[in-house]
Amino acid sequence: MRITIIKSDQKGIKALELGRSKLVVTVLLSAFSLLAIIAATFYTTKWVLQQDLVSETAIQKWQVELSQQKEELERAKKLSEDKVQALSSRLASMQAHILRLDAAGARLAEEAGITDEFGFGAAPAMGGPSEDEDADKATYHDVASSLDVIQSSIEAKEQQLFALESLLLDKNISAEQKISGRPVNTGWLSSPYGYRSDPFSGKRAWHAGIDFSALAGSDVVSTAAGVVTTVERKAGYGIFVEVSHGDGYTTRYGHNKTVLVKKGDLIKKGQTIAKVGSTGRSTGPHVHYEVTRNGKRVNPWRYLKES
Repeated sequence: MRITIIKSDQKGIKALELGRSKLVVTVLLSAFSLLAIIAATFYTTKWVLQQDLVSETAIQKWQVELSQQKEELERAKKLSEDKVQALSSRLASMQAHILRLDAAGARLAEEAGITDEFGFGAAPAMGGPSEDEDADKATYHDVASSLDVIQSSIEAKEQQLFALESLLLDKNISAEQKISGRPVNTGWLSSPYGYRSDPFSGKRAWHAGIDFSALAGSDVVSTAAGVVTTVERKAGYGIFVEVSHGDGYTTRYGHNKTVLVKKGDLIKKGQTIAKVGSTGRSTGPHVHYEVTRNGKRVNPWRYLKES
């Protein structure tokens, strides 16, 4: 078998004749070249695909790690926010305690009649050089520990200050509850405590109180702080008011025109509780005033002298 290849160019026509052996060699070389190309393409493609698969796995792994780190960051953020919230709550509680201390201190200063030299309500002045290089680098633990100490101190001082306030207020309340003075702001003593001539019968009779004549409609005042226990129309007394002052003491006010308080009212010393009248067994506008101790009427004169 012979194959002739004719090639034409500027130099003319050339003929190439291939014998059987050369043809076989040429075909084999071409086949091997084609197989080599196919094999190279296959393995190259496989390698590329394998590399792509590795890259995808790595990317998935990175995504998982990134998600985990994000979750850890969120947990750390939440923990930090919780700690900040806890500190904020403690600070708010301490501020409330401090406001109460300021109020109590100012009230004590006012009640005691002293000047506010401690400056209640103002931030205390502090300062000075620091010898600690890390003084400005406080940790959460440092702050929390300091707050523990401060809160304990504030609570202890608060209890002490309120105890002092209670003692002072009790003293003032005791003074308010002490019976003294007259039951009218204007008027005069018209009938003393003890035996007298009865204004209706003229006979010698026991008078268990003191009468104060005053203009009709003028003020009747309580001679001590207390609680109104009785408001009623009482035989002989007319319109009657009784006030309890504690420790077994009461004061009574009779012959009133009108009453300005009701049973159960808390009243202050010197508060107007009624208006002068002439109700009941009376010859004219006046206040019949009595003081009782443990249910027994006593001479009001001693309490008038203590005013």
